[in-house]
Parts: sequence; C-alpha cells; structure tokens
Amino acid sequence: MVRTTLEGLLFDEGTNEAIRGALPEPAVAFFELVTHLGDGAVLVGLMAAMYWFGAPSRRRTRALVLAIGLLALALSAGLKGIVDAPRPDVAFGYGVYSPYSFPSAHALGAAAVYGAIAAFGELGTKRLRYAIAGTIIVLVALSRVVVGAHFVGDVLVGVVLGLGIVALVVRFRPEPTPLFALAGAVAVVSFAFGSTHYTTITTGAAIGATVVWPYASRKSWQPYGASLFVFAVCLLPMLAVLRAITVGWDFHWIVDVGAYALVMSGAVLVPGIAARLNDWESVTRLQATLPFSRRTVDPEQMPATKK
Repeated sequence: MVRTTLEGLLFDEGTNEAIRGALPEPAVAFFELVTHLGDGAVLVGLMAAMYWFGAPSRRRTRALVLAIGLLALALSAGLKGIVDAPRPDVAFGYGVYSPYSFPSAHALGAAAVYGAIAAFGELGTKRLRYAIAGTIIVLVALSRVVVGAHFVGDVLVGVVLGLGIVALVVRFRPEPTPLFALAGAVAVVSFAFGSTHYTTITTGAAIGATVVWPYASRKSWQPYGASLFVFAVCLLPMLAVLRAITVGWDFHWIVDVGAYALVMSGAVLVPGIAARLNDWESVTRLQATLPFSRRTVDPEQMPATKK
C-alpha cells in the first residue's frame, strides 16, 4: 500500500499538475527559463570553458570534470533507452522531447556538472560554490516537473545518480583516462542492450578523450585568453556550417562514433592548438587591450604578455 502510494506520487501526471497549479504564472515562466541551465549545450559549454580557461597546472582536475560530464551522459543515455519509460502526458508540456523519461537527463547532467564544478573549482569558498551549485541543481530538477517533461521520480533519481558520480570521483580521485574509458564502456553496453539514445555519440566522445588525454596531460600549454577567443571565433562558424549540412542525415552508427571521437579529441587539444596563436599580431593586440590578462578560472596568473 505504501509502495503504491509512493509510486503514485513520484510517477503520476497528477503530481506535475498539482505542483504547476500551485505556482503563480511568473514562477512558471521562471522555471520555463531556468530549465535551460540543464540543457546539454549549456553544460557542454561550461565544461569546455572550464577546461580551456583553467590554469595549466590544474588541467587534470578540469579533465575530471569533462569525464564526469561524459559519464553522466553515458549513464543517462543508457538508462533512458533500456528502461524505455514514457514521459508524462500533460497538456502543458511545451517542448519537443525524446520519448524517454527515466531518468531525467537534465537533472542528472546538472547534478553531475554543477556538482563537479563546485567540487573541483577554486573560485570563492567551497561553501559558496556548493550553495550555488545546489541551488541550480534543485531549480533545474524542479523545472523539469513544472514544464511537464518528467515525473518527480525521474528527477530525483537523476539528481542522486549525478551527485553519486561526483561523490565517487571526489572520494577516489581517479585519473581522467579510466573515467573516459568507463563512460565509453557504459555507452557500448547500453548500445548492446538496445539503447540507441545518444549512445553512439557518447561512445565516440569517450574514445576520442581516452586516446588523446594521455598525450595532452603531458603538455604544459599556456594559451592566452585572446588566443582561445580568436580560435573560437574561427572555429564556431565552421562547426555551425557542418551542423547545418548534417542536420537530418541518418548516418551509420560507425560514422557517428568516428565523428564525435574527432570532435572530442579536438576539444581536449584546444589549449595546445590555441597556444600556437600566441604570437599572432591580432592576438597580442587583444591580449593587451581586452581583459584577458587574468584569463583563467582559477586564482593563478598567466605569464605576462609579451610587449
């Protein structure tokens, strides 16, 4: 009886409707906006910025954040496809989602990424970082219920899994390479059990990171902030064109794996590629005129810009 009641609360559209109905319209609008803090593109952008702009001496911990995010994606993708649970059937669902509900990828990803940033970041006090990360995680998780994308049970499990990954990594402090490999293994096993929800993407990304990180970890690249900015300005239009060309194409899974292996390899190597731009005239001008002198997200200074 207790189990039936609990399931009714955690996996019932009525709970979504009750929570949304208890909120005033401005609050609903707020949650419809804040839910995007758990979007994959936002989380990937945060992890990439933290890795690229982190102090060279702390690049290993930044790679751990990347590995945590990749493992969270692999776990979410695998469980979604294997469990194959439908989403809530509510009238106020406003987005176009995949058909899979359990667990909430937004909740799992937000818990893993914001939790990892709080655990491995250096800015501010640890208490402040955890308070900010915890607030964002709660808001993202609740927003998925408010917008009708997930049941309460979906987001609770997602948060527990995401924070569990972070807690284990903080406790044992493994090297990034085994974590990247584990993410790939989870994705491969999930694919073998019939899950095709982002598992090929995750497999490719994990392969790329596993192969390239051992090389990158031995380097002490020190790109200027302006170098990273100029490189991004050159790279993003090309990625946008590639994305526009490939939208709607149904590639073989081998192509997916290979493509995302190359993308992830490139992302890990960005600091090294950007460092080669340090002597460009446009870069030195930007470094001298824009606020790039403190380019890192850690309290560690870069070498002085050449005059």
